[in-house]
Amino acid sequence: MLRQLLLAIVLPCAATLPLAHAAEPAKPFFALHDLGHGVWAAISPPKSPAGANAGFVIGPDGVLVIDTFEDPAAAKAMLAAIRAKTDQPIRYVIDTHYHLDHVAGNDVFAQAGAAVMAQENVRTWERTQNLKFFGEHPTAKQAQFVASLGLPSVTYQHGITLWLGDRKIIVRALEGHTGGDSTVVIPDAHVVFTGDIFWNHTLPNLIDADTREQIASNDTYLHDYPGATFIPGHGEPGKAADVRAFRDYLVTLRKDIAAAQQSGKTGDLLVNTVLSELRPVYGDWGWFDYFARHNIEQTAAELQGIKRAPEPGVP
Repeated sequence: MLRQLLLAIVLPCAATLPLAHAAEPAKPFFALHDLGHGVWAAISPPKSPAGANAGFVIGPDGVLVIDTFEDPAAAKAMLAAIRAKTDQPIRYVIDTHYHLDHVAGNDVFAQAGAAVMAQENVRTWERTQNLKFFGEHPTAKQAQFVASLGLPSVTYQHGITLWLGDRKIIVRALEGHTGGDSTVVIPDAHVVFTGDIFWNHTLPNLIDADTREQIASNDTYLHDYPGATFIPGHGEPGKAADVRAFRDYLVTLRKDIAAAQQSGKTGDLLVNTVLSELRPVYGDWGWFDYFARHNIEQTAAELQGIKRAPEPGVP
């Protein structure tokens, strides 16, 4: 199961590393989306070695970067894209959470002069918890890769407000995906970078998730930013209707699992029962065949109170 998770969770797996990509046909790292007001989303297409979405904000006196992909080469490509648009200094990077498909390019931007920032649990977990994505017996190269990930140099508990000249950036710590998640809000552009709290018409990785909290965080998006453009950790930019659809998936997942548990179903019987209920509605979503079974098993464990998740302050 862990090996299957590895293939599905990291898009593609970070174990491939840049050298492995050399033998494959070249794939684009990302497509840049101009969101206006100097805000850009770098949307990673399926099977891109970038692994996840990222983005950047150009202000009057500097640049803020949100997430840095799973491959440093993709981070270098985004650095080049930024440099093609501005010579302003890159002042900040926000890691939306610790998962390696969002942080592996941190050092690229740190070397360019940026302060890498994240919720305090990211620094605690980044070089330890990421090992689980390589299975029970990581190779020496995989362990070295995780140990080399660039850590945040600035951490916060609840959030932080940043300024690019007179341009305000709000960073909020919200719960749900990992226990150390950040949302980046650009008020004057009406853009919200959600990290992996929101996945647009794509089934999520719930390995560390508290789905009750993740639903609440998506409700926060809908309440506080109803007219925003939302940049998910995976999938295309979305609007409130897309956030609501994802939120409703999590609600349906929990409801269907709870009903199956209450009727005495366990194991494969529970999984297959819930799969048959989810597939007609969500079967055409991205990564359904990879994540649906894991979503059910992990959320069933969560509802039973036996799911293991990283603990704050514990590597």
